[in-house]
Amino acid sequence: MERQTLIKLIPTLFIVSIAAVFIYNLVSHGRIEHPGKSVYKNQCAQCHGDDGEGIKVLVPPMADADFLKNNFDSIPCWLKNGLNHPIVVNGKTYDQPMYPPGVDEIQIANVMNYMSREFLHSEMQVNSIWVKDRLKVCK
Repeated sequence: MERQTLIKLIPTLFIVSIAAVFIYNLVSHGRIEHPGKSVYKNQCAQCHGDDGEGIKVLVPPMADADFLKNNFDSIPCWLKNGLNHPIVVNGKTYDQPMYPPGVDEIQIANVMNYMSREFLHSEMQVNSIWVKDRLKVCK
């Protein structure tokens, strides 16, 4: 092959190589994890459970929790400041304090979107700007 032909093939080979690496990673590692899932696993799951099931009478469940659905706009305040009063979730009273996990607005939005999809089976999505606005009205 001529040198000029080889030089012309370099960009095409480069693109094909990048596509091959991408496909290999996708096949070998599966789909990309939701960004809120890692925040939830690291900051929330130790109390609320990997699947949002809670801990019996101590920690309320997240999965299909009427309290979360009815108070969705308050979640940013709880994640930023914690929660230190009794709440009723799915008919049961919980009075264990929730300590603030120390997350920022982007992490709060990501974990809320993850919880909304996985635990509340909702299409509700928020962003960090919405979270920042909600944090301004926390009590």
